[in-house]
Amino acid sequence: MTGAKVPALTRPTTARGAASWARLIQAARDELVERDGVLEIDSVGARAGLSVGLIYRHFGSRAGLIVAVVDDFYGRYRAEALETDPAPGGTFAERERRRTELSVAFHYRDPLARVILSNLHLDAQVAQAEAEHIDEMVGLAADVMALGQRRGELPKDRDPRFTGAMVIGGMRHVLAVALAGQPRIPEKRTAENLWTLIAAVIGVDA
Repeated sequence: MTGAKVPALTRPTTARGAASWARLIQAARDELVERDGVLEIDSVGARAGLSVGLIYRHFGSRAGLIVAVVDDFYGRYRAEALETDPAPGGTFAERERRRTELSVAFHYRDPLARVILSNLHLDAQVAQAEAEHIDEMVGLAADVMALGQRRGELPKDRDPRFTGAMVIGGMRHVLAVALAGQPRIPEKRTAENLWTLIAAVIGVDA
């Protein structure tokens, strides 16, 4: 990835500030979902019952607010699906199949997922922040691939980072199509088809 990293936002340290931050994040999430990726600062302030000035004080700009929403989304996703052992004691294939199921469930459950994957109206700062999250997820996937190779559970002839990029990129595009479908593709079918794809990429029996 190229370019400087997006500066991290500083969360409030007081209980009152933290409560305002959370209300603004929720209001911004609702705005993005209901308006299909479009966000207006005045509308977010009205939803949260807080002043526009407080939004700028916390986030600096409209883009900074959207970055905070994107950060919150990926932070929850990583905690629930990517940075956990979803099948303790299981084989590599069992763990990664379960991780795939958790990933699909997270995206199906959160209405913001469809917006972030395909409808978010990006400016440069938001696009860079999302690219950084994707790059970090590719790194996590690469670490998992490398661990599987060291343990003899995966073929050693595949580059971990390249394979990780294929997994993360494939998952994002499959989920974007699945979530945008009308009627929506059933969650179980999406998880099964996605696991078939991932298993082939990483070299295990689906």
